[in-house]
Amino acid sequence: MHANDTSDRPAPVSPRLQPDRGPRLADGWRVASAAFKAGRNRLEPTAAGRVWKQLSELDVINSSLKFAAVFTLGFIPFLMVLSAALGSDLPAIIIRGAFKAKAARDLAVLFAHGPTASASPPVPGLILAVIGGAAISQMLQTWYTTIFRAHAHRWTAMVRRVEWLAGVFGYVALQVVISRGIQPHGGPIVVASMQFLLALAFWWWSLHTLLAGQIRWRRLFPAGLATAVCYTGLGIYITYVMSSTIVTNETTYGPIGAVITLLTAEIGLAVTLQLGAAIGASLGPGKNPGGHPSDTFQTPANRV
Repeated sequence: MHANDTSDRPAPVSPRLQPDRGPRLADGWRVASAAFKAGRNRLEPTAAGRVWKQLSELDVINSSLKFAAVFTLGFIPFLMVLSAALGSDLPAIIIRGAFKAKAARDLAVLFAHGPTASASPPVPGLILAVIGGAAISQMLQTWYTTIFRAHAHRWTAMVRRVEWLAGVFGYVALQVVISRGIQPHGGPIVVASMQFLLALAFWWWSLHTLLAGQIRWRRLFPAGLATAVCYTGLGIYITYVMSSTIVTNETTYGPIGAVITLLTAEIGLAVTLQLGAAIGASLGPGKNPGGHPSDTFQTPANRV
């Protein structure tokens, strides 16, 4: 009887062995890591890989944030000093050319001055403008020398930065001429074409100037063209996308909303300038296997 009871009793269920997932996860990680390294090795010799490497060397995100801060605190006062020298409301002209009507009005309020404002800028404003212009020119020069592996002596570099700031004066003056003299009579296609050619000439010249003439004009043309294309693309984005963002942010948050959007545009400008130079340096002739120019440095004997 007891034997039957024992035989009828269900056998105890043995606990299931849980599979060890550690080796599987380690194997999956090794496979993913190997695939990533293989993809990176295939990408590095390409133009996209060289561009990415150069942008990484520049620390593009942090440098763009620094550019936006310096541009807001120093270079905008520099433009306002130019505005006083040219006898025109330069910030308003630039804003109207870049943004749609409602967004332009919201931004123009930030730069409006009172009825009792002095005709000449105050001394602190002049000092801030000089410091801001010098900081922006030095930042651009550092980017370009890093991308093209160039080096300028201290005093030569300083003279070139002063020359570039004078060129900014001419570039802005031509912007005023196009806005006031050509835009009312020419169509949008004519104005856009002139703006693009002016941007191409200015950024091509900027590269040659800030690199202290160490790189041939021909070698710098792809970088100037790429910068002009990226610069124009940013302008289109600002006009047709960011303008509505400014209106929305200004309605929701007030003037600080417009400031936030303006800072975003300045960060985009910094990325545009670095990306254009990096693309041009990677696509242009005369690169060594590392993606940097090998025959572009000039001496007084071979400078053309």
